[in-house]
Amino acid sequence: MGNGETGSAGSEESEKRQVTIKGVDKELYDKALQLSREMGVTIGELVNMSLRAFLSLADVTSRAVTSISQIVSESGKAFMEGARGVKVISNVDELTVTREDLENLDSPVAFRGIKRLTFSGDVDWELFNSKVNSIVMCDEVILPKTIPKLKALEKMKLIKKVSTLSG
Repeated sequence: MGNGETGSAGSEESEKRQVTIKGVDKELYDKALQLSREMGVTIGELVNMSLRAFLSLADVTSRAVTSISQIVSESGKAFMEGARGVKVISNVDELTVTREDLENLDSPVAFRGIKRLTFSGDVDWELFNSKVNSIVMCDEVILPKTIPKLKALEKMKLIKKVSTLSG
């Protein structure tokens, strides 16, 4: 798509095509390939996530460059959380997390690349804060009213939509 056009997720799927990129550093590619295997995604999906993250950060101003390097650094750290004892849950279309789910964890958890992540109404701020390490690159996060959105956002990066459970 060009000329400032935007499209829906459906048209995004139809726009995917094979692309050859010349001049990619072999060492970087090998590291990315290893990371994609650890994350359980294809190299193409990892490159798409990386490009999406980069482009979403690269607004239009030169001031954004400074914050891009900071956020890219944080995102890189987030991908490596598994090595620090943080459990990583990733690449699920839709997931509902309950109080019992979080209580049964023996270590903090990071959520990555989930299209719709819902925390049930029985999850309170104290439990959320102690068990959820981070939430990155999720399309939609739905929180119960017991979790303050702005505090929860401190644990989130590259989220498209945050809302509160109704009812």
